[in-house]
Amino acid sequence: MARVKPKRHGIRIDMTPMTDLAWLLLTFFILTTQFKPEETIAIDPPSSVSQIKIRDRGVMKISITTDGKYYFSMDELKYRVPLLNAMGKKYNITFTPEEQQEFKNAITDFGVPIQQLKEYLKMTETQREKVVVSGIPGDSTNSQITEWVFEARELAKEAGDSLDLGIKGDIKTQYPVFKNLLARLQDKNMNKFQLITASED
Repeated sequence: MARVKPKRHGIRIDMTPMTDLAWLLLTFFILTTQFKPEETIAIDPPSSVSQIKIRDRGVMKISITTDGKYYFSMDELKYRVPLLNAMGKKYNITFTPEEQQEFKNAITDFGVPIQQLKEYLKMTETQREKVVVSGIPGDSTNSQITEWVFEARELAKEAGDSLDLGIKGDIKTQYPVFKNLLARLQDKNMNKFQLITASED
């Protein structure tokens, strides 16, 4: 007697739970992602094969443009207002609570002397994009750029914390501008920093 073959049924996989999970993950990442703030200045750093990466947090940065202007930025929000007040005290400038909040929340990097900072903070974002800045002074007689770094490090030290310094220069920036900055940092006994470069493909 011939054996009866059972009818073969196709395998059916229910993809509904997988689709739901994918949408939940996508929604989570969209809602929790923090975008990197747009930089005020465009700098094309030189490339290197270095594998050492700069920290994600706890970094202050000096940016140097092609025409040798210095810009300063710091990602740690908790130190921004104390740093502004410390610099204001050093240069006999008092900043209002509104100016302090603007400096804390709206300024990513800036390139103006502290004497012009109050006026700069009162500008709208559109006005700041159009204004031609002179850069933060960095010569031997008036090295405000190193004062920002020094005061920030002192504040972090008092809080039992540390801030790394990154220097980002454009590939077309002249060497004497870098040399001058390093000399000013050494005047304050600040010899530890990282050069920010683009990775070589």
